[in-house]
Amino acid sequence: MDVDKTPAFRDGHAAPLIQVLAWLFISFSALSVLSHFATKKAMSRPFTKADGILSTALILDIGQAITFLSPAGQAIGNSQSDYPKNTIMQAWKAMYIGDILFVSTLVAAKLSLLVPFTTVTPVVKHRVMMYTTSAVTVVWGITAVFLIAFQCPSPQRWDIENPQCMDFRSIRTFNAVMNIVTDLALVTVPTLMVIPLQVGSDRKLTLLVGFWCRLIVVGASAVQIFFISNLSLQDSNLLNTIWPIVVSGQVVKVTSIMTSTIPFLKPFLVSLESSLTLNPSSVIHTTTLGYKTTGSTGRHPSSYIKIGTPNSQGTRSNKLNNIWVSADFEVKGEPSMELSERRGN
Repeated sequence: MDVDKTPAFRDGHAAPLIQVLAWLFISFSALSVLSHFATKKAMSRPFTKADGILSTALILDIGQAITFLSPAGQAIGNSQSDYPKNTIMQAWKAMYIGDILFVSTLVAAKLSLLVPFTTVTPVVKHRVMMYTTSAVTVVWGITAVFLIAFQCPSPQRWDIENPQCMDFRSIRTFNAVMNIVTDLALVTVPTLMVIPLQVGSDRKLTLLVGFWCRLIVVGASAVQIFFISNLSLQDSNLLNTIWPIVVSGQVVKVTSIMTSTIPFLKPFLVSLESSLTLNPSSVIHTTTLGYKTTGSTGRHPSSYIKIGTPNSQGTRSNKLNNIWVSADFEVKGEPSMELSERRGN
């Protein structure tokens, strides 16, 4: 290669593209998280455990991007014939660390949504689904990290060109598939929570759009699987041909963080708070002709209530006795009280 010539992407040098996108995606992720915090600050909302998890995801995201911006990682995407063996090993090591941080970032981004979602609905079935999704996400994250960490024999566990390594494509495909599965759960469960709400169609659509944005991550993961399946580990220029997988992974990561903040931007947060109770301990249970609150009241309005209908005969009617609807009001005063309502008033 002519040292006086600036490497061009068309000449088999994809490293500049990877580095530019790394800087760009860091900016997108940081702006999304800052917007999330600014929204909560402007709306006087307290910072919670989920915010700490989201901050952790951003830190891991920055750390993963640094692996491609470091001197060792800057070789990733360029022609393998341009570098000595030691430099190539350093590049694989940088990508090895980056892959571990990549999975950790995805898990943290998902948990930043799952943690608050488990507290916004009084429906036990919904909460069980959220806890199950959280458990699957954590187990997948731990499994994925161990698979990557021990993908190759010691001491060079990052040397993916070693024929004794586990199949690089199988590990990455597994991770991408599990990422899709957990993201689909993050779309499906909130949708099941929102659809039964007796609220205006505009408000319901606003909430659904906020959750359905997660499908962008699913699409990006599907593209990544396509590139993984087309990768040849026997390619003598693997350092260069691996760049589509790296770039698609960066897209998956940035979209995962950005879509984790969308449901908590002001338009979605206002709709969420006015449609679901944010404090399960203040759920309002009703009797046949009156309302009775149990537990302590929260600082936010409780608008997700259960209507008790008059008892009627038959198993089918018993299932319909309790209906969840939305109402905009706030219970103040004592933790427990009854509002009597008589017929004819």
